[in-house]
Amino acid sequence: MADKRSLDHWLDYISRQHAQVIDMGLDRFNRVLHRLNLENPAPTVITVAGTNGKGSTCRVIEALLLSGGYRVGSTLSPHIWRFNERIRLCGEEASDEQICDAFAAVDLARGNVTLTYFEFSALAALFCIAKEQMDVAILEIGLGGRLDAFNAIDPDIAVITSIGLDHQAFLGDTRDAIGTEKAGILRSRQHVVLGQEMPASVTQRCKELSLKPRCWGEEFSSTCDINQGTWQLTRQGQALSEIPLSSISPHNIALACEAVADMVELDLQLIAQCSTFYMPGRMDIRRTQDRMWVLDVCHNPDGVRFFLGELALRKLSPAYFICAMLAGKDHHGFYKRVIDATGTHVPWVFVGSRGDRQMTASTLAKALGKEESTAENMQEALSLARERTQKGDVIVVFGSFSAVEQCTSLAS
Repeated sequence: MADKRSLDHWLDYISRQHAQVIDMGLDRFNRVLHRLNLENPAPTVITVAGTNGKGSTCRVIEALLLSGGYRVGSTLSPHIWRFNERIRLCGEEASDEQICDAFAAVDLARGNVTLTYFEFSALAALFCIAKEQMDVAILEIGLGGRLDAFNAIDPDIAVITSIGLDHQAFLGDTRDAIGTEKAGILRSRQHVVLGQEMPASVTQRCKELSLKPRCWGEEFSSTCDINQGTWQLTRQGQALSEIPLSSISPHNIALACEAVADMVELDLQLIAQCSTFYMPGRMDIRRTQDRMWVLDVCHNPDGVRFFLGELALRKLSPAYFICAMLAGKDHHGFYKRVIDATGTHVPWVFVGSRGDRQMTASTLAKALGKEESTAENMQEALSLARERTQKGDVIVVFGSFSAVEQCTSLAS
């Protein structure tokens, strides 16, 4: 008899199967991966790692390949509003039924092996991609690289978007140390694409493997024209100019283009078309209640610096900040980057985050010396923002995936 458990039931079940939320290492994952025969989920595998920009880079790669006629399975992590966001098949979210079938197969194969929530989810994604016979699998690394579950798969193409300080408890306290972990996705004879400002540890690993990476700023680049609201992609001395700025960063679009340049014929129209899709929580601009609301999951100093730079490219000046962050993050570094860029005149309100690393609004506000700036919940924060701003103002919600997740009234 078929297993009829609902997706909600399965999500509750997989969250209780391992004592630790994060348990780095590939041994458990590999054992179940082999039992399911998922070592090669698709003829071509693309792995995307980095501190920031992974999700949007994956989505542009997906769009370019779909336009080129490929059947594409993609993974994203974490999700914001629906678990289905994590598994995409031919450009659409996997159905509840497909995901439940995958969970059932993983649960049967694992036997007495305990898996974390992410490991269970990653195996389910690989199962769906293999079952639907995708031409290409795009795997977003969740945390780090070397010990991430998806690094059990040997990719043909590897992309490292950026290296910044985040998850230091797991990855190290310097950009070089974190770069070493991210570079764990590299293999010999790969096609490798590197984003801007890579630390020496990444380039050194490329040399050790005799790789010739294509690097942003050398083999390709992206430059913006703020006045015209356009940007230019340059590859091998050839320029495609006047590409309209969209919600996706030109840097990340350029990385995606370079990743699949040998698989898809790139042209101005295709790139412009593939960079206009909507992606929840990444420069997610919504116009409602006579205001412009920008939702973004940036959650570390480098991420918020990049985000604020993207706002500036679009001539958007924040009038109000709503912030929720997780425990263990560099709250002071995040806050200082924002203040350095926007000044102290822009008001803030802090909201508690949710999940296993949740942090109350009062704890965060007190840590930053802003005890008076708290709201009971996100709905109250959104109401305060509207009351304290004017028609046409830009209101930013950021600091974590949890911050965006709580904006259910803006989600539709």
